[in-house]
Amino acid sequence: MTTKSARLNIRLPEDDLRELEAIRERTGLQSVSDVVREAIQAYLHDEISTWNADKISATLPSALMEDVEMFIASGDATDISQAATLALAGWVEEKKRYYLEGKEALRQKVSEAVEERGTKKGMGRTAARMRVQ
Repeated sequence: MTTKSARLNIRLPEDDLRELEAIRERTGLQSVSDVVREAIQAYLHDEISTWNADKISATLPSALMEDVEMFIASGDATDISQAATLALAGWVEEKKRYYLEGKEALRQKVSEAVEERGTKKGMGRTAARMRVQ
């Protein structure tokens, strides 16, 4: 199987070139081209996995984070991103159910209570009138 490749020529400031060379030395890669190639692959991987997503940042209590990490370690999620996605998806579905189903059920209960209260008041007035006569 052959792999197509292309040569890219890019211009970078001297500071960036020095930093790429330092990264090459730290990582033990053969050339700056290898550093750039790995950086591009990492960037593409990140972009592909989040192309149709938004990133969030959250501050969590330590105890909650410990529980999340425990569940990830037990295989309930592959990583923190998936755990947060699963938790938020469950919360959103619960809210949708409440607003779509629960809210209507609450309206029905309030309507029935108002009707019942009106019936009781009407019966009370009728009974009071009957006593007066």
